[in-house]
Amino acid sequence: MKAVVKTNRSRGIEIKDVELPTLKENDVLVQVLAASICGSDLHMHEGMNAYEWVSTPVTLGHEFAGVVVEVGHKNHAHLIGKDVVINPYIPCGHCENCLKGQTNLCDHGKGSMSKVPAESLRYGFRENGGMAEYASIDYRNVLPLPEEVTIEVAGMLEAIGIGVRAIERANILPGETAVVIGPGPIGLSMVASLSNYGFKQLIVTGLTKDKGRLALALELGATDIVYVDDENLLEAIAHKTNGNGVDHVFETSGFNGSLTDAVRICKKGGEVLLIGISRQESTIATSEIVRGEIDIKGIYGVTEQTMKRAIAMAASGKYPYEKLITHTYALEEAEAGFNAGIRKEAVKVILKPSGE
Repeated sequence: MKAVVKTNRSRGIEIKDVELPTLKENDVLVQVLAASICGSDLHMHEGMNAYEWVSTPVTLGHEFAGVVVEVGHKNHAHLIGKDVVINPYIPCGHCENCLKGQTNLCDHGKGSMSKVPAESLRYGFRENGGMAEYASIDYRNVLPLPEEVTIEVAGMLEAIGIGVRAIERANILPGETAVVIGPGPIGLSMVASLSNYGFKQLIVTGLTKDKGRLALALELGATDIVYVDDENLLEAIAHKTNGNGVDHVFETSGFNGSLTDAVRICKKGGEVLLIGISRQESTIATSEIVRGEIDIKGIYGVTEQTMKRAIAMAASGKYPYEKLITHTYALEEAEAGFNAGIRKEAVKVILKPSGE
């Protein structure tokens, strides 16, 4: 079978012929029907140093969905023929966080003071993922899909789930105000997820080169946009909110200078949720956080419960997730899909390993 393989820690990926996965007793064989290219996949393609922990060679893809076609044990036969989405986190079974169901915070016995990538994050990183025609997956990591969820939307549910995780961590009330910093794939999926929460104002910020993505943000449910390289962010938010600022700031860009801005556009008693990962250390306006009683929260990955909530949201038909898909390619065209993502021509790229 063919797969998109990261072969080393330098730049590039390869489309390779690999062997069909063999199943362990707890595994099921998933025929992959849709796999989404994530920002982390792009970083690995570019050889970004922050991913030196990734096991190579490895089949990429941690956002994917498909149909179960074979099982490793007869006890799981009821899954055959089921459309499923994959939860890429496998509990280590040892650390306190995994035992509590917070697999996104797994430390595998290294201690929770160590803020390293979760040991539980397996498929597409430490084990072969879903950018292939077939994938071997632990039966506990396949989540059945209702028929209301298209396979293309299912293929990017893990990415959508990151925004859903932010909502789980936030304290949102109808009629409040919010800013989403950054119109990248996570930022725009965040807008789509927030679109049905009754915000009085939902403002998205970006650069003038992001004009197309910011236009999409308005389609997804944003009420206002701000070009931060064309106008002063603090002044723009003050103008749009009558000087009050906003209740919630979702920072998705990872730009190291955004944290201070996020605090300053947040009203007293509000909250800042950090989703984007910066390549550099950031400064923070601690005195303003203290005087404003502003909550700062980090968001990382998804839990099984988050994935189930994302599935339910997609099935409800109330969230415009399908608009996030801008490019679709066959598996053999993966390089073109990666390039579209790197050039920011695409929002979400879906690979179709089955050729359907």
